[in-house]
Amino acid sequence: MGKSSSAKKVARAARAGGGTTKSKNRNLLFPVSVAAIVVIGVLIVGFARSTNSTSAEVAPKVGDHFHAAYGIYVCDKFLDPLTDPGGDTLGIHTHGDGIIHIHPFGGAAAGKNATLTTWGKTDGLSFGKDSFTVNGTTYANGYDCNGQPAHVALYVWNADDTSAAPEVITSDIGGFRLDKDRLAIVLAVVPDGVTPPPPTSIPTLDNLSDVPGATTTTAAAPQISVPEDASSTTVATAQ
Repeated sequence: MGKSSSAKKVARAARAGGGTTKSKNRNLLFPVSVAAIVVIGVLIVGFARSTNSTSAEVAPKVGDHFHAAYGIYVCDKFLDPLTDPGGDTLGIHTHGDGIIHIHPFGGAAAGKNATLTTWGKTDGLSFGKDSFTVNGTTYANGYDCNGQPAHVALYVWNADDTSAAPEVITSDIGGFRLDKDRLAIVLAVVPDGVTPPPPTSIPTLDNLSDVPGATTTTAAAPQISVPEDASSTTVATAQ
């Protein structure tokens, strides 16, 4: 009887000890979980602040107001200017005037986020690896331009010096940053060897109604130089 009683006491003690261990494990698990959640939250907040800080440190910043003349050129002609079907929600948009108006409302459209892709979200323009889609049509490398295979590229000028050769961008076009005032850009799909003309909206940059000090006075339109191999000649007229 003595041995049996002792064995039962040992078993009860073992069970009690096991329960204590489990309880300790549960007690340790809760603060560890809370600490992990706190660490993850701090990392997320830090990343968000870092992103916003980076966006705020480079142009365009919130408070800036830049403008870029643009055109979308397919084979041998410009498409009609885009509009804002859903309104201006980011601060990069157009008035349907062939001008990209760049005045970021926040970090989502400022600094390194001020790209053609960001603009396209407002105005119905999207970009692929070697293509762009607008008005329901996708234009990609190999597009048929009257029997000639075409390629997609972005042509960039200083709006005040279109006589210079444009910068030609053929990769990550959607990532092009709108970080300067008075850019002139043409998103084009053209046959090899063809350079599109600068955007016809360049004169509008000198007659904007949404900038401080703007008046209704009509500015003299600068002459726009057109590359010799362009398929059409564009001559600026006064707005």
